[in-house]
Amino acid sequence: MTSPFRIAVFRLLCAVALLLCGTRARADDFSTYAAIAPFSFPGETVAFDTLPDGRLITAVGADIYRETASGSRAFTHLGALPNADLSGFGAAFLRVSPGGSTIAVGNNGGASFGNYQVGIFDIATLTGQWFVANHYDGAWLDDRYVALTAGALSDPTSIVTALDTLSPTPANPRNPTIITNIGGASAGVAIDANGNLFTGNGYMYGGPSQTGYIYAFRSSLWSPALSGGAPANFETQGIPIVDLLSAGTLAFDGRGNLLVGGGDGFGSNDSNYFALVRASAIATALVGGGLIDTSAAAGNVRRFDPDPSDGTFYTVNVNRVRKEIYGTGFGSETVYAYKAAASAVPATPSWSVALMVFALVFVGLSRGRSRSQRPPALTDLGYGSCRGQKGFLFLQRR
Repeated sequence: MTSPFRIAVFRLLCAVALLLCGTRARADDFSTYAAIAPFSFPGETVAFDTLPDGRLITAVGADIYRETASGSRAFTHLGALPNADLSGFGAAFLRVSPGGSTIAVGNNGGASFGNYQVGIFDIATLTGQWFVANHYDGAWLDDRYVALTAGALSDPTSIVTALDTLSPTPANPRNPTIITNIGGASAGVAIDANGNLFTGNGYMYGGPSQTGYIYAFRSSLWSPALSGGAPANFETQGIPIVDLLSAGTLAFDGRGNLLVGGGDGFGSNDSNYFALVRASAIATALVGGGLIDTSAAAGNVRRFDPDPSDGTFYTVNVNRVRKEIYGTGFGSETVYAYKAAASAVPATPSWSVALMVFALVFVGLSRGRSRSQRPPALTDLGYGSCRGQKGFLFLQRR
């Protein structure tokens, strides 16, 4: 049998390892983002995203531009989207697929503001097609489905749908509702590393949620609707996360912190900044902790106001490769950038892992131990909870 001495040493080493692991988890990027030089896109845009190699890609009107190299801030023209009918505001959104080869582009209702289409195009060739689909913002659920937030046309509520990009009939694509009964205008949408869908109430028409309320939905709630099941109900089934701005744009950085854009210029005048919500606070809210305390004293939210004089609403996005977050004011070509400091704890296997492995080996070195006995697995010790989340990655214009 394993001796009491070995068990005591094992427990001590695991305690030290978990302490180190906790230190690594606390070394998040939330508090380390600092301003770096702003830059400009080739023209006015609110639609941009990041490629898997860290390069930015954006739509300026129907023209698509891609960064020449990660961090170069120089852009090359890839071409124009074919048969594009875009509104005067430009594209509503541009999102790179998880696989990195395709973009989804919302046309913002077209020149008439009534011809809503979502284009799916190959980045290398810009070949693709437009699907008829109402939208405000979008986010890829996987390499096939694009989640779209949309205002219901017949009543003052909004929904989230899932556009099937393999639909054979673009004029009438498969686009089931996966979240219903948003008690106001549509807002941003983002998917976290665990498949939770985050969206919000972009402008309250009657509640019970209010402008800027962001709710989360576990995949077990929204995914059944992809195959004919009932959609999740925003007002009765959503997990309350936070009330910020108008939830106009949502994006997760590489540590699971949530970036929020938009603004409530009609009621509380909650605008002229964009915000970052701490990952640990989100984790608490996800298990029923209620709306996150956004007061300065709570330390759960950072507010960024790069130009205090402009009073604008910000579109936001993240670059997980470069550990950067971005905010750009409505109607502006300038992108304000913030970069996270290099982590003090290396991403390579840490001392905490080494200590755990040593502890497991130490306990296993017992001649009398039965083959049926085994040392605890790493997941039994809670190491899995120390892994940093990898996040997935507008402005209300209704």
